[in-house]
Amino acid sequence: MHTKIQTVLSGRSTLFFSSILVCVYLLICLFTFLLLQGDMNDWIAFMHGEASIALFFIYCIAGVVGISLTLFFKKELHLLNASHKVIAVSFLLTTIIGVSVFTYLNFSATQENYTWMHDGMVYQQMGQSFLVNHEFIIDGRYTHHFAPVYPLYLAVFYTFLPVHIGTQIAVEIIVVLSLIVTLIVTRKLYGLTPALITTGLIATVPTYLFSASRNYAEPIMLILYTLTIYFILESLNPEKGNRIIAAGLCAALGFLTKSSLGYFFIVTGLAGFLWRFYYMKWRIFKNKNYLMAVLVFLVLVIAWTGRNLYLFWDGSLSGLFAASQTSDYFTAAMVHSLGKDFGSVFIQFWFFMVLTVLFMLSYTWIFSAYVKNSFSRIRDERISCLWLSIMLPLFIGWLIGAIYFVFENDWMPDYLISYYPVSQARYLVFTLIRYCFVVIVPFSWLAYESAKKEPRHSNQ
Repeated sequence: MHTKIQTVLSGRSTLFFSSILVCVYLLICLFTFLLLQGDMNDWIAFMHGEASIALFFIYCIAGVVGISLTLFFKKELHLLNASHKVIAVSFLLTTIIGVSVFTYLNFSATQENYTWMHDGMVYQQMGQSFLVNHEFIIDGRYTHHFAPVYPLYLAVFYTFLPVHIGTQIAVEIIVVLSLIVTLIVTRKLYGLTPALITTGLIATVPTYLFSASRNYAEPIMLILYTLTIYFILESLNPEKGNRIIAAGLCAALGFLTKSSLGYFFIVTGLAGFLWRFYYMKWRIFKNKNYLMAVLVFLVLVIAWTGRNLYLFWDGSLSGLFAASQTSDYFTAAMVHSLGKDFGSVFIQFWFFMVLTVLFMLSYTWIFSAYVKNSFSRIRDERISCLWLSIMLPLFIGWLIGAIYFVFENDWMPDYLISYYPVSQARYLVFTLIRYCFVVIVPFSWLAYESAKKEPRHSNQ
């Protein structure tokens, strides 16, 4: 009897500290990056900061140790079985700290910081140009370096605020909004406790907070991707089939936000179609909601493509593809990497796959008790949808990351490369995670979906 009491107390103690352990881990990652990055207003110190390597080291240790404990010692967190009050307090506090760190990074950013990171400066220029020219003109030339959604968002603030403070306020609002959307949507699907967990996870991703503070488009991408998956899941309910139209709208806006996707959206579209065809068979071609969703997507994409063709196409067949792309920079990267150095792209693709798996393991151990159950239910529509929403961004991220990595190492001097010295690990932390961090949301949803049939502990 004494042994049984000790076992019960030990189990309850583990559950009590599980959420605190996760939150401490998240904050260690965040402050490691912040403290070791060096002076972010000193270009040389920033470029030579060791934050990326230290952060990757923590990811590896947390992921490998966490999964090893799960596999070999059957030590699992069962996070969702912990006290709801403890989860609420710990993750809410973690989110507040994450937002505070972001606010510091955002309002301490200078115009030079945007220039150093390049993308932030170009987004500013595009937003300003739209107000003046009702078009995107940089240095006297039309541009399609980036897609239009984020510059249009910035232009709203530039109408009544100076550019620099307007950028900072716009960035602050959109990042906070991204967390609010994550919280609300997750709560609608799974309840308040899971919503607080997912929001805390997103609010402490160092790469996300840093890139957003430098005026990158990641916050809008997070919002639109989260809403796309949410509406797809909602559309699986027979009485909410028309939600797929909203998913098509969000997917189109997402495509017109992140230019680095290029026309690899065809891969995601084909995968999504095959997934739906598996369940609906030929009925999918008779479903008015799905046809309308495709139409909404194509109308928005074709509108932007038509603008690019009108301004940039020289009439030749070879120039058709380059002119229609959402990003001329991505076109240059793809032509060089796939056309001149395909072997290096192939090798880097596999490197980034391994490195990203290590990054994902650093989050997998948190939900391992639930995610493993998803494999036995893989044919469930919702489970398979979430797995697809996880794997597609990862795959596209590996491919695009390899293309950019090879291209930028060909022309950038060492002192301009943000992952100097050239290292796949540093590139993962600084760049690749920006492409794939959005999967943390559907990954957590996968755990919650799988946990629906999990037995609850007596302390609930």
